[in-house]
Amino acid sequence: MSTEPRTATVNVFVTKPLEIPEPDWCAGHPDERAGYKADISHDGPEHVIAPDGREMFKAFLTQAPFSGVDRTIGLYIEVQDITGTHTPDEVEQLAADLEAAAEQLRALGRQLAEILAGGTA
Repeated sequence: MSTEPRTATVNVFVTKPLEIPEPDWCAGHPDERAGYKADISHDGPEHVIAPDGREMFKAFLTQAPFSGVDRTIGLYIEVQDITGTHTPDEVEQLAADLEAAAEQLRALGRQLAEILAGGTA
């Protein structure tokens, strides 16, 4: 039997503040904790796209600068539930609302393109 002290290597989760550059368009970080550096994301203000009061989409600029996948800025788009059975008039209204929503999404896409081109948007 050995009289040498035994050792073990144990992985520990160390928490320390990390100062990161924040883009102008970022709306801040409401949750000041990230489990891992790759979990950090910059998110712009949320835009609710609701033509005639019908909430159809939510969208915001986002970037995960430390992710291993894609670090570019993108537009996160969340589709709301617009599923259902409609009358002919409701179908016309839905189509009109989709056209209006498309214009708002295009405007956010142009804002994203300006940021990616080095503008300030």
